[in-house]
Amino acid sequence: MSLSDVYGNLLIVRPPVPATCNKAGANYKSEVAHLEYSPRRAYDEWLSILDGIVACGGDALYQFEAVDEPFLDQVGLEVDGDGAIRPEGSREVLGTMDRVMTGRVFAANGPWVSVRDQTLRAVMPNMLAHRRDEAAYYRELLGEIGSAAKLSVEIADNPHRWEGMADIAVVGDRVVLTYAVPGHYDRDTTPKSSRSTRDGVSFAATFTGVPESARIYAELVYPHFHGDTVHFGARPVGGEPVLVHYPRGLFADGSEFVAGVLGADRMVPIEAHDAVEQYAGNSRQVNEGVLVPDGVSGAFIADLERLGLVTHRVPLFELFGKAGGGPACATLYLPKGLGLPDSHSSRYSATRDVARARRERIPERLRVDPAFFADKARG
Repeated sequence: MSLSDVYGNLLIVRPPVPATCNKAGANYKSEVAHLEYSPRRAYDEWLSILDGIVACGGDALYQFEAVDEPFLDQVGLEVDGDGAIRPEGSREVLGTMDRVMTGRVFAANGPWVSVRDQTLRAVMPNMLAHRRDEAAYYRELLGEIGSAAKLSVEIADNPHRWEGMADIAVVGDRVVLTYAVPGHYDRDTTPKSSRSTRDGVSFAATFTGVPESARIYAELVYPHFHGDTVHFGARPVGGEPVLVHYPRGLFADGSEFVAGVLGADRMVPIEAHDAVEQYAGNSRQVNEGVLVPDGVSGAFIADLERLGLVTHRVPLFELFGKAGGGPACATLYLPKGLGLPDSHSSRYSATRDVARARRERIPERLRVDPAFFADKARG
């Protein structure tokens, strides 16, 4: 497996749920218990990511999901204190929040996919309990992609905690594998949810065929819950790959260690405000274009343009502003060279009209009873 094949121009995405609502507490943005949401605006922002991918010469692959049907065609939704979801002003119960995959739009938490010996191979993430049901989506979609590309499919489960490709950053012939160690990760705050482990990222790299000599292991420090909130591997036009990186996102002297392995000339720094408040490290390159959170600074844009890259600002107030994330969080790279027909039903470019028509079925608003989050806090 060649690391140069990791960044293809086909990316898997997953539509946000119409009953979109963060669970509060998973990361430093979603610890804030918002009581009002706009599912339709979140969907519009998701579409803007897909449009950006196509504008860069790539394509997004996705499926709509039957579990969403009860929440469509409602003007508004309400979440009761016990998590019951109702149409606005009605006592009818459409579902419950504990059955809604609110985190599923974070497609970067999906599997590491590669191709070897005419086989589409994927190592699945090992997520926290409330997100494990998300795996079925990738298994089904990868099966369809493999069939269309005339490849057999091999899928492996990771026995160790690993939160998917969000902790993988390829820089030329090296890959930075990020993970967290309890007590190190949250040394300056209260204990936090477990994240990817070293065993988890190591297992994923081994399954994918990455030699130990190509790996750079790096510990995260709170509030950077995945490597893609710290950095991303960029491919400059006419130059060597670089790591666009926030130095304070790694534990202890981790950033200096990474720079020592890659070389200081292969590191492009991100300033603190861009990294922590605007998720600049969560930008996503597709071909020679880069999708960036719309709030990043002009200085960050200038740094990318000096690499010969074209930037596309993406609005993210609703989709990720309340849950924590950016364009990279919503996308999952597939490897180069997949021969997927242009008309395949999973391609956004082939189904754009259907996707845009669906927005009229998405609720305009969702309101949450404060007791819902109060009960969670007590638990």
